[in-house]
Order: sequence, then C-alpha cells, then structure tokens
Amino acid sequence: MLNGNKIREFRMNLGYTAQDIEILTKSGKYETTISKSYLEELERGDKKNPSFKKVVVLANILRCKLDDLVLSTEF
Repeated sequence: MLNGNKIREFRMNLGYTAQDIEILTKSGKYETTISKSYLEELERGDKKNPSFKKVVVLANILRCKLDDLVLSTEF
C-alpha cells in the first residue's frame, strides 16, 4: 500500500504541485497519466492500490525508489 504522506513530502520537496504532476504525465514522456484529483486521492489515502505503472511513474517523477513510497509493514 502506498504512503500518501510520503508522496506529498517528496512532491513538495521538489516544489511540484499536484497540477504539475498531471501536466508532466500528460506530456507523453510517461506510459500513463495521473490526474491532479487522482494524486490528491492517493496522498489523502482515499486510493489505496494504484496500478504498478502509476507507482513507477510517480517514483520516476519524484526521483525516489519505489520502496520510498510504500508503507512499511513490520511483522
């Protein structure tokens, strides 16, 4: 499951707005698009399981590892 707070943290540290992410993904450089509203839902935790492709795109844009965006679960 994704950590919405981490997504927001990485995005804001890079100075991106949710709208910026939407514009970047619609540029054609990435294999999928992420709308502003969808990203906001991810960050709030309303969307819990996005496609793997969307997570990879987010990690690329946010310049982080996939593991950085996933909630850690300890057993």
